Amino acid sequence: MAERKLDALCVIGPDGMGAANTAFTYFVGAAHVTQGYIVVKRDETPHVVHGTMERDEAAKTGFNLINKADYNMPELIKQNGGNRLLAEVELLRRLFADLGIGGRVGFYGAEAVGKSFALLSAIHKAGFCEVVTEYEKDVITEAQQTKDADEAALIRQACRLTEDVMAATKRFLQGHAVQGETLVKADGSPLTIGDTKTFIRREVAARGMTMDDCIFAIGRDAAVPHSGGNPSDVIELGKTIIFDIWPAGPGGYHSDITRTWCLGYAPDEVKLAYEQVMLVHATTEKSFDAEKFTWEFNHQACEMFDEFGHDTLLKNFSAKSGYIHGLGHGFGLAVHEAPNMGIRGMRPDERIRPGTIICNEPGLYYPDKNWGVRCEDDYWLNPETMAFERLTEIDRTLVVEM
Repeated sequence: MAERKLDALCVIGPDGMGAANTAFTYFVGAAHVTQGYIVVKRDETPHVVHGTMERDEAAKTGFNLINKADYNMPELIKQNGGNRLLAEVELLRRLFADLGIGGRVGFYGAEAVGKSFALLSAIHKAGFCEVVTEYEKDVITEAQQTKDADEAALIRQACRLTEDVMAATKRFLQGHAVQGETLVKADGSPLTIGDTKTFIRREVAARGMTMDDCIFAIGRDAAVPHSGGNPSDVIELGKTIIFDIWPAGPGGYHSDITRTWCLGYAPDEVKLAYEQVMLVHATTEKSFDAEKFTWEFNHQACEMFDEFGHDTLLKNFSAKSGYIHGLGHGFGLAVHEAPNMGIRGMRPDERIRPGTIICNEPGLYYPDKNWGVRCEDDYWLNPETMAFERLTEIDRTLVVEM
C-alpha cells in the first residue's frame, strides 16, 4: 500500500459471489461472510463490515467488526429519495469518516461491471476519497501470489483430496465391463462422460470440496485443451482421456491437476507423444529457477517440441494443433493467478517469486487425429529453502489397466 501511495483499501463482498470473489476471500478465509466490505487502513488491523446474521462468522476473521445495520440503510434510502445507490454511497462516506479514511482508496472485489462502475462513479462524484482502481497486478492479487507455509499446507491438502477423487474415478472406470471397445453399465448401456462427471462431483462433495466443473474429455474433445467433455460421449478403450480437475479445498484454496489416460491400451502415436510431453515436463521441473523469467521455461518447452516436429505458439501464435498453450500458471484462491509461463511478449518481466504456487502442464493436441495429451503437476517455491517442492503425487501412468 505504501509503494502505491494508498491510504486505504475497500474490498466489496457482494452476496452470492462466494469463492469467485478471491479478494474478499483473501481476508475472510473460511469464515462464512457473504456480503459487506473489508476496509483496510494503512498499517492498521482490517475492519469487516458485516450483516447482523453473520456477526459470529465475521468474528472468526479476528479483525475489527462493524455491523452494517448500525448505519440504518432504510433510513439512508429514505433520506436519499429512495435511491439505493446514493444511500450506499452515503453509508460509505459515513463509514470512512468514522474510521478517519480519506485520500487515495483502492477498490477491489467482484461485482457486475455495470454495478461496480455506477458505485465507483458515484463515490468519485461525492468526493470524500480519491477512487483508485488497477487493471492488473493490483495490491491484493500481488499479495495473493505468494503463499506462506500455512497456505501451502492448505493447497497440499487440496491436492491430496483431489488425488483421492482421481484415484476413485480410475477405480470407477475399471469397475465397468467392456463390450467390444466400449465400457458399459450394469444395464448394458454405454458409460458416458456425463455419467463419469456425475461420479466425480459426488466424490468431490464427499471430501468437503467445492467444484464448478472439471475437464473430463475423450477423443477429439481431449485435443482442444479447454473442452470440458461432451456428456453424451461414450467411454471407449484406446482413446485419450484428459482429466483436468481444480476443486477448492480447505479455506477456498484450489489444487490443479491433470492426467491423461488411455483405457486398456494406447496407440503408438499417442504413446510417443506422451513420452515427449513427459520429457518436457521433467526438463521444466529440473529447470525451475526463481532467477529466470517465466517465459524462459515456456520457450525451452517450445524449442523441445519444435525439435520433436510439433507446431508451437512461438512459431505460430494462432496454431491449433501441436503445443498450443502456455506451460503453466500460478494459482491459489483463484485457479489462474500470476505468474504465467507463456510467450515472452505476453509477460516479459515475470519471475516465480518466493512463496508462489505454480503448475507445470505441457501438452500436445491433434484434433484431426482425435487425441490430446497433457500432464499437470503443482509446485511451491518454499521461501525458507528456495526449493521447488512438488505438491502432487498421483501416478502419471498413461495406460489404465482394464
